[in-house]
Amino acid sequence: MAVRVAADVGGTFTDLYAVDDERGLRWAAKVPSTPEDPSLGIVRGLSRVLELSGLQPAQVSHFIHGTTVATNTVIQRKGAKTALLTTRGFRDVLEIGRQKRPHLYDISRDKVKPLVTRDLRFEVTERVLASGEVAVPLGEDDVRTAAQRLGGAGVQAVAVSFLHAYRFAQHELVAAEILRDLLPGVYVSCSSEVLPEFREYERTTTTVLNAYLGPVVSSYVERLKGRFREAGVRAPISIVQSSGGICSADVASRKPVYLLLSGPSAGVTGAAALAGAAGFRDVITFDMGGTSTDVALVVNG
Repeated sequence: MAVRVAADVGGTFTDLYAVDDERGLRWAAKVPSTPEDPSLGIVRGLSRVLELSGLQPAQVSHFIHGTTVATNTVIQRKGAKTALLTTRGFRDVLEIGRQKRPHLYDISRDKVKPLVTRDLRFEVTERVLASGEVAVPLGEDDVRTAAQRLGGAGVQAVAVSFLHAYRFAQHELVAAEILRDLLPGVYVSCSSEVLPEFREYERTTTTVLNAYLGPVVSSYVERLKGRFREAGVRAPISIVQSSGGICSADVASRKPVYLLLSGPSAGVTGAAALAGAAGFRDVITFDMGGTSTDVALVVNG
């Protein structure tokens, strides 16, 4: 007998739902959320579901989880102390952006503060052309010098975003290897792995967000895995992404930026499926939780 279990962690409650497809049975449980460690609320809810169903932990075949850990970390600015390693001349891309302003003639409007302060942005000698051809080889000594300074600054995560790395990733990968060697325990994120697409601002910002979230999300995932092992649950853990699809726990640890809208997207995906089954292709979804309310528009399914 195999049972699938889903969990939705909200600001007030954590909801779990178990499905036994073979027998057509369903069970639901609601327990108070544990904001200090959401994995604790999940395990308590899972214990409640198992108690209601009379099932054993080993009978859970799959576990899927919508989470707001990444969302809340960014909103509250409680992520890791993060640094940026970038191509010489691109230190300020996070602030320059695309030079667009939300209100063109409002000179008093403040810009959003970058997640990496300027003193933690380091330039490295290297240059890759848009074709992927190497114009200037990677200055590995620059990376080592930056690593020494980052170690003294107590940095917890480093984003590596070099010019045109989506065409030629080797410089980033070598720099990351040096950083991991000289800064053990520091989370390192490469743009060529997180978002291998052109446009420097978008790719750099996304990579910085990934690094900023990395230590928080990866430690949460490891705690959840550990609690499952202690509870005797051997099922693989899948986590909902912003797209509404799922990824493994390991992918979530490496690419936590993909989880920024995990919780809201799970509700929208479920509501769209339910509306479609009822014959409605155009709907507005309304998902009210203890922390926030999420509203989405579904057009033609």
